[in-house]
Amino acid sequence: MTRFFLTVCATVICSSCVGTNPMSPVAPKIDSSDERAILAVVAAYASTWNSRDMKAMHELDTEDVEWINVAGNSWRGRPAVQQGHDTILRTIFSKTLVMVLNTEIRSLAPGVAVAVATMRFAPLVDSSGHDLAEVKTRGSFTVVKSGGAWKIAHFQNTTIDPVAAQDDPLTWEGGKKLPAQFQQK
Repeated sequence: MTRFFLTVCATVICSSCVGTNPMSPVAPKIDSSDERAILAVVAAYASTWNSRDMKAMHELDTEDVEWINVAGNSWRGRPAVQQGHDTILRTIFSKTLVMVLNTEIRSLAPGVAVAVATMRFAPLVDSSGHDLAEVKTRGSFTVVKSGGAWKIAHFQNTTIDPVAAQDDPLTWEGGKKLPAQFQQK
């Protein structure tokens, strides 16, 4: 009888956690007002980059934000992230503007979401002053809701390799697009 009672209790407790437990495979659905607010954070990031407004840009961040840029630099804490952005926007990216092409949002847990934005950076100039082609990236904004506002807690940006993007392994199903060097003979 005790074993049965404990099993029932465990089942009830575990089933009540589905959708609210961050380890649950079913994340809570994000409501439309939160989705709009998160999209606004991503748009504000691009807008503040383009206007070079470092104060406004970093008001979007949590105090302990971590930022990993396309070069793999890792900046921790709002002051370091602001210093990093201020430096690159005065130098190597002084003429570069960012455009958000699309953003997909998914909830991870209550008050935690990821917004993956495809962005275009142009014009670009290398350190020797030569013009470079535009670059497209995918940035993952991990955002948290605190005090009613969504803030960036973590950001990671990856340059999209246009050649590799045309040969996505998800398209290799059945070996139809499998690169020649990997096809069985």
